[in-house]
Amino acid sequence: MRDLKGTSERAYLRMPWGQVHLRRAGDPGAPALVMVHQSPLSSATFEVVVERLAARGLQVIAPDTPGFGMSDPTPEPWSIPQYAAGMWQVVDALGLDRVVLLGQHTGAVVVAEAAISRPERVRGLLLQGIPLYTEEERAEKLAGYALPYEPALDGSHLGQVWARVRGLYPELDVDGIDRQVAEYLATGPDFGTAYRAVFEHRLDTDALRDTPIALVHGVKDLVHRFTDVVTATLPWAELELLSGTDFTADEHPEEYVDAVARRALALHGAADLEVAR
Repeated sequence: MRDLKGTSERAYLRMPWGQVHLRRAGDPGAPALVMVHQSPLSSATFEVVVERLAARGLQVIAPDTPGFGMSDPTPEPWSIPQYAAGMWQVVDALGLDRVVLLGQHTGAVVVAEAAISRPERVRGLLLQGIPLYTEEERAEKLAGYALPYEPALDGSHLGQVWARVRGLYPELDVDGIDRQVAEYLATGPDFGTAYRAVFEHRLDTDALRDTPIALVHGVKDLVHRFTDVVTATLPWAELELLSGTDFTADEHPEEYVDAVARRALALHGAADLEVAR
C-alpha cells in the first residue's frame, strides 16, 4: 500500500467553547468510527491509519480533544463527563447517528463515559488501553503526575519536555519524540488537564454491561499493565493484543488497521461492506 501519511482531510467545527480540529476520511454514508486520542497528544496519533481504515469501508472521524492539538481550549478545565458531552456535540454537528467509538488511554475513559451517557448512539467500544486506577493510585497521580513546566528564555523547559517523553517512551526515534514535544508545547505549560480529569473520575463500569467492547492495544503499551484488571472488570470484553507500544498505529499500521476495521465493521453489523485493501 502506498504511504498514506498526511493525506487525511482536515477540518474545523465551530462549537460553543471554540473551534475543534479534526481529521476525517471515507464515504459519508459508511459506518462511522470516531477515534479519540490519548493526552496530551492529538489526532495526529492516528494520521497514518485514517485513510487506511477508510479504505476498508469506514467513515473515520478523529477530533483533537478540546485544548489539545489544534483544537481551542475550554474556558475552564473540563471533567470526563464534559469531555464526553463535548464529543457528542462534535458527532451531532457532523450529522452522525450510531457510531463505534475508539479511545486510547484518556480517550478510552472519555468514550466509555460517552457510551454510558448516550448508549443508544453507540454500536460498541474499541478501547486502546484504558486505565482503571485504585483510589491510592488516583491520589498519588493527582499529587505529582504531569506537573506543569515553567517556560524559560534559555529553553531549558524544552529539555524537560524532551526528557519526559524520552523517559516514557525509550523506544521512540528522534522524529517521534520531536512530534510529541511539539504537541506538548502546543498544549502549553499545564499539559496535564485531561490527566487530572481521568484521575478524578470514577468510571461506572457496571453501566457498560450492555455495551459490546473490544480491547485492542499493543503488548508494550504503557497501559497494558491494566489488562488483567480490565479483563476482570469487563469480562464480556474481547481482548486482541497487537504488536508494539502506545504507537502501534505508526509502528504496525497493517496489523492495527486489520484489527480495528474488522472489529468496527463487525460492531456495525457491516462486515460485508469491507473492501479489499
